Amino acid sequence: MKKKRLAAVFCLAAALALAGCSGQDKPETESGSSVSSDSKSGEVSAGSETEENTEAIPLVEGGYQLADCISLGDYQGLKLTRTSVEVSQEEVDSYIRSTASPEEVSDPEAAAREGDTVNIAFEGRVDGETFEGGSSDSYDLVLGAGRMIEGFEEGILGMKTGETKELDLAFPEEYEEESLQGKPVVFTITLQSIRRVPDITDAWVTEITEGQITTAEAYRASVREDLLQNQESQAVYAMQQDAWNQIHESSVFHQLPRDLVDRAMEQYDADAESAASSYGMELADYLEALGMTEADYQEQREWYGRSAAESRLMLEALAEAEGLTSDSQEYQAQVEELAAIYGVDEESLLSAYGEDTVWEYSMMQAVLDRILDQAVITEESSADTE
Repeated sequence: MKKKRLAAVFCLAAALALAGCSGQDKPETESGSSVSSDSKSGEVSAGSETEENTEAIPLVEGGYQLADCISLGDYQGLKLTRTSVEVSQEEVDSYIRSTASPEEVSDPEAAAREGDTVNIAFEGRVDGETFEGGSSDSYDLVLGAGRMIEGFEEGILGMKTGETKELDLAFPEEYEEESLQGKPVVFTITLQSIRRVPDITDAWVTEITEGQITTAEAYRASVREDLLQNQESQAVYAMQQDAWNQIHESSVFHQLPRDLVDRAMEQYDADAESAASSYGMELADYLEALGMTEADYQEQREWYGRSAAESRLMLEALAEAEGLTSDSQEYQAQVEELAAIYGVDEESLLSAYGEDTVWEYSMMQAVLDRILDQAVITEESSADTE
């Protein structure tokens, strides 16, 4: 199941994203913070090979011969594990409830139960005195979410709208506010309203699907199929990551083209700027918020550029080894599928995102399909991984 998040997919292209899961350990700042481009999430997060190994590879200017840059490792007959996918009826109903909009409960005799969204007014007192952050005139809380201290949410269960109750509780010993750690506290709580996800009935399903599905049974089946497809996608992606890691570990990089490194670093900058902008911040302020210095950023930027260059070289070497080109049927099928997913023709796709970016994504998918076709795959139950 491919998600329709084109900007995220193309922020580096899947080829470079897999550099970030190639078994390489990403250098961290002293505070443990790190940034790099991640096309799976569209955010700025983690990535790829040891810093020492990557930095030891010399850079070369201008054009390059693939054979001078990389000795490709083993990629045929890889041993991979595929997690079987299972979705229970409980998981289906839980997903439906989590995505449905709760509705106000009008019955005055209805009692609050787990999963309800309640609006409460509360006041907390320690040693008879109120404290900062311990009171609110209107606060929405999902019962069972575990957002409050132990006993708070449990104490609301069974309350009715308009009811007031006192709870004698205690703050945890490890509570974030040191002055309250382990302290007894009394909360006076008034339940002001209850919102609840409706029961999954034929009428409700018909309404939310605008008549496209008219029975609860059919709706559950549809949701189950979507969840199965999502799990299947995750299982395949996990195998792709594992395969990529294994190939990377057995490959030898002799030199890296500076142009590839520079291009990846420029994309890294663009993604970091985009992440900062999404928080309404300048890049310098964003890095400071992460606890990073300019030196930290430059170190990770270079590391990412080199790791992404390795990924590109490995992709080119695999495509060459398998005889895959832009004219290959598998490659063309990937481009066509990608264009169809986003509702554009191939020309528009290439125009919007560039031939090289589309090539990286589509060739990566074609290459990985070949690798998985040649792999020795062992099925493993999801219960075995827990």
